[in-house]
Amino acid sequence: MATTDKSQSQSKTAKPLLAVPFHSLGISQIFSYGLLFYVFAQLKTPLALALDCPESDILMAVSGALILNAILAPKVGAMVDRYGALFILSRGLVIGGFGMGLLPFITSITGLWVAMVFIGIGYAMSTYETAFAAAVQLDEKNARRHISYITFYGGVASSITWLTIAPLYIAGGLMTTCLVITGVLGAMAWRCAVLNQRYGHKNPILKQDKPPAFNWSILNRHERWAISALALSSSLEYLIFASTTLLWINWFNAQFNDLNVAIILASIYGPFQVVGRVIEMRFGHKHDARITGGIAFLCIPLALSLVQIQSLPVAVLSMAVFGIGHGVLTVTFGFVTNMYFRAEVYGRAKGWIVLPRGIGTAFGPSIGGILFVSGADLFFGFMIATSVLSGLAFIALLAIKPNNHI
Repeated sequence: MATTDKSQSQSKTAKPLLAVPFHSLGISQIFSYGLLFYVFAQLKTPLALALDCPESDILMAVSGALILNAILAPKVGAMVDRYGALFILSRGLVIGGFGMGLLPFITSITGLWVAMVFIGIGYAMSTYETAFAAAVQLDEKNARRHISYITFYGGVASSITWLTIAPLYIAGGLMTTCLVITGVLGAMAWRCAVLNQRYGHKNPILKQDKPPAFNWSILNRHERWAISALALSSSLEYLIFASTTLLWINWFNAQFNDLNVAIILASIYGPFQVVGRVIEMRFGHKHDARITGGIAFLCIPLALSLVQIQSLPVAVLSMAVFGIGHGVLTVTFGFVTNMYFRAEVYGRAKGWIVLPRGIGTAFGPSIGGILFVSGADLFFGFMIATSVLSGLAFIALLAIKPNNHI
């Protein structure tokens, strides 16, 4: 799967695109992540009241949508390579918006799961992996910088969602909130469709009759090891992220016995994810992404160790380190894949990597919850050990020579 002379020539001669489509892709991630995932932190309670069921039933349905996202990842990756990432992204936003629009009309748990099927499909087609593929397809030579743009916006998705959905729900209730979400996702879908018409069909990759073959049997040894290392590393990393982020409030409340302080401390990591992405955007391009990623991996066990010290300043520091590390790693996982797999097959390579990662994300909160109840020492010990293993799997990429000379 090494890069061909033709594709290298195209990369060198292609005119750089304006930043406009990449900023739009970033904004799409605020909406797709915020309105198809983070929003359920606030909507789970009104949905449970409307259906007269426990909130755990709502969260189980959300987990089901995340598992569906993981299962669909290889298929979505194949569609991205065949039809173009912008085309898939615009359709995903429509499907996800339709699912959100169904929520105020459902009257049973069965209806909730039906809506979640649409939300899970939309989520699989419209979040980071598809947006990253669009950056690679549109301007492979400058993909690392454009991926940084996209993640910069995505880093504030949770904050913007939580700040806007609460007053919207108070003012208009569940019906108005869900229909506004549907409208916003539809507007973003229209924007992505316009970008696809303007830029997508100018891409030589998408003018082929069909994308090049891509299956395990034709991958060389370096490519097989690269996919395996990235899949293992990112799966463990996202398991840690999904486990810890939902339990920080519980941990800080136990430490300082003040719920307001706990909420503030738990929210610190979000803005610092953006800081990490700014650092990557400003300085990362000067260095091998595998090295900057390896350094970022050191932040995770460091933060998980510091956070156990019962000190308010140290708690703030640990959350800042945790956020910066994850902020850099989001960009790293998006770009390093492109170091081994060219734009024509990037979507399918990413799909294979995202499949186990999505499962780790879906089950992370349950695993974390069981360990946390069993004892904080066991919880943090497991998370630190897992973070070290994840970092080692990533560092192994330094021994695997990239074969896509972008």
